[in-house]
Order: sequence, then structure tokens, then C-alpha cells
Amino acid sequence: MSIPAADPAPGLKLLRFGVRLLRVSASTVAVFALLRQQWIAGALFALAWLLILGAPLVFPQLEPVPSADADAGTPDR
Repeated sequence: MSIPAADPAPGLKLLRFGVRLLRVSASTVAVFALLRQQWIAGALFALAWLLILGAPLVFPQLEPVPSADADAGTPDR
């Protein structure tokens, strides 16, 4: 039985959650602003959403770390 490795930075998990929350919020606000025909606000929130989507490319530590258990169930082909 293996003991899971401790997260090197405990605040990183909270940061990833915050970025995910910000991503969902920006896209939701963009959709509602566009539905209310607030074009400038909708476009700005859509642009913010696209920038947040690209954040893991700039900051790789925002990518979720794949666990070793996730690959254990798939056979190699």
C-alpha cells in the first residue's frame, strides 16, 4: 500500500480552484451580458475568458497534476 505524495505547495490547490472558478464566472457573465445585448461588456468578459483559458500555457503550475492511479486502469497498447 503506497502513501500518496504530499502536495509540494498547499496553496497551489486553492489557486487552481480559484482559476477554475474565475474561468467559469467570466464565461457565464459574458454569455449573460451578450444575451442582454451589452456588447462591450460581453466582448470584454469573453476576452477575459479566453485569456484565462490560456493561463496554463503561461503558468504551467496551474495545470492539474495527473495522479499515478489514473493511469493504472488503462492497459498499454
